[in-house]
Amino acid sequence: MKKHTLLSDIAVFLLIIFLFIVPPFFAASVSPGRPLFSLWGFPWYQLLLALLSGVLLFFYYEKTDRRTLIIFPVLFTFGMLFSVSLFCRFLAEVTGLSDGDLSVSKPEGVLQWSFCLINFLCAAFYEEVLYRFYFIDELFVLVTHKKQWHLSRLLCEALGLLCFAFAHLYMGWISVLNAALAHVFLRLCFKRFGKLWPCVASHFIYNVISLILL
Repeated sequence: MKKHTLLSDIAVFLLIIFLFIVPPFFAASVSPGRPLFSLWGFPWYQLLLALLSGVLLFFYYEKTDRRTLIIFPVLFTFGMLFSVSLFCRFLAEVTGLSDGDLSVSKPEGVLQWSFCLINFLCAAFYEEVLYRFYFIDELFVLVTHKKQWHLSRLLCEALGLLCFAFAHLYMGWISVLNAALAHVFLRLCFKRFGKLWPCVASHFIYNVISLILL
């Protein structure tokens, strides 16, 4: 990561916590039966979060010279995400544990589908920047500022996983499990290939296809 002062890093980290990490937990109050996406207007909020994530990426992301395959990481990661989704649905059927009456209102017409794609692209971008890159790696830098201690990396990885997983609690416990497993493969994709774009692409494609198949 690029070098910054400790004070500025802590201030930015706390700001990101309140802007990104905390708000999704308040979505847990969505009432059952209410469509998850009831209106497909222009996603101003998601676009703003994506822009803020872009700023975060500019100041904290270090480019790597590692060569990345164009197609394989996207297809492989998408395949793992889809497999995780199928496994969670199978588990829901076997255990009787479902996501309740949560429904999704699909977009209608070209305009709504355009807004939907922008929404999903922005969401995939800022979630990958935040959860797969910034939160875990910056937390590790902060907690090991003076000395790296036992299990520090494992703790940071676990906290990143839990934050992403429970940000989906408003969709039900199966969705929490789905998000947790998806995070593992997306994080592995980022660490293996050293770039975020395969994660963003596979995340975006998975969200779109999941909406179509619902």
